[in-house]
Amino acid sequence: MIKLMGTIRITPSPGSATSRPHFEVVFVPYHGKFNTPTLQVANHDELVQFLMNIKISEDEASRWAGKARSQGLVLISGVERTEAQLKESGLLA
Repeated sequence: MIKLMGTIRITPSPGSATSRPHFEVVFVPYHGKFNTPTLQVANHDELVQFLMNIKISEDEASRWAGKARSQGLVLISGVERTEAQLKESGLLA
């Protein structure tokens, strides 16, 4: 099992004429080249649930999601997960 370290970047998107408001979530590894797709999460509650699914505590997930909603771009640094966990969550293709 390979463990990867990196940053999770959460960017709120206000939407447009063709898309609804959402959050874009992407894993940015510290080293190496990986196919890291951008995930779209529809709302604050789904963002909290997504963060909890990638093994971030409920309190921390709520705090990060709240910051993303109020401040804009949020970087969660020092995230260490196995390659399988990242693939399962969709953060790694």
